[in-house]
Amino acid sequence: MADAIIAKAKAIYGKRLTPEDYSFLLRRGSVSGVVAYLKETERYHKTFAHVNENQIHRGQVEQLISRDMFELYIRLCKFMAADKNSFCFYLIKELEIKQIIAALIYIKAGSADGYLLEMPTYLMEYACFDLMKLAKATTYREVLEVLSDTPYYKVLKLLLSTFRRQDDMNEAAVTLYAWYINWAFRAIDRSFSDAEAAALKEIFLRRSDLSNITVCYRKKSLFNEDAERIKKSLYNVHYRLTPAMIDEILSRPDAADRLLELLRKMYLKDRIEYDPENLEIAVRRYNYSYYKRQLGFTDNGVMALYSLMVLCETERANLQTIIEGVRYQRPPSETEKLLVI
Repeated sequence: MADAIIAKAKAIYGKRLTPEDYSFLLRRGSVSGVVAYLKETERYHKTFAHVNENQIHRGQVEQLISRDMFELYIRLCKFMAADKNSFCFYLIKELEIKQIIAALIYIKAGSADGYLLEMPTYLMEYACFDLMKLAKATTYREVLEVLSDTPYYKVLKLLLSTFRRQDDMNEAAVTLYAWYINWAFRAIDRSFSDAEAAALKEIFLRRSDLSNITVCYRKKSLFNEDAERIKKSLYNVHYRLTPAMIDEILSRPDAADRLLELLRKMYLKDRIEYDPENLEIAVRRYNYSYYKRQLGFTDNGVMALYSLMVLCETERANLQTIIEGVRYQRPPSETEKLLVI
């Protein structure tokens, strides 16, 4: 089964958009032009086959691309005959958490219908809570009621009862992600041997390191926040970046510069250029390169699945960047700098 899913993942990746495709897309002067081009590609022909490019708006295009990626993921999970409690369904958990955070953000902003407009209807069949009820929630208490029969209720119950401070939303995201890591590690340990388990857990350790470095840099360079406040926004698992290293760096007056140097030495090396004002692009480029290698060499079917979905998400983000660029008439050369190819 592992060989079959790896072969499928590689075949799907082989249909990805090429640098030449991106070059043509960058020169399209409108959203309709982008859709018309995507219709002609092997990767997105079915996605847009029945769409009138002259009547579709940016948000609908992005929703169709996201749905396409999700449906691809579900097909691969079904092909693997994965149990819904297995690690293969990691993406469902990630998307559930994103929905909760999005709903909380809109409630905090006082936008009653905000989440409803962006709710991914394709997730309704798979989420462990009712997305429509979540969309109708107007208070934190109502969100808890929606989550009452899920693990998220215990995770958020105390936090949401004291939701007052400006950094509460960050704290909610970090708390949910900490639960998600624990869930992932338990699911991995149930199904994989020591070597395979270690490789899959490393996904989350690397991810936490990269997030912690970029969060620290942003909060230090832009807002000069104190160390204790910054650490409340950090994930609690570590790979190369240890808590002692974080404490030492954040105590220094040149913390921002040290964080950039640490990111380069630990992850980017000299292979990936970075703009200090947009480190997220550099991190995405690192992830693209790393998981492209993983897909090429892994003999673990689940690692192939995860790697493929990272690569698909990179393509989705590239298309979103291009669509935003043509929508707001950004020069193609400027948009090109933001792509991960």
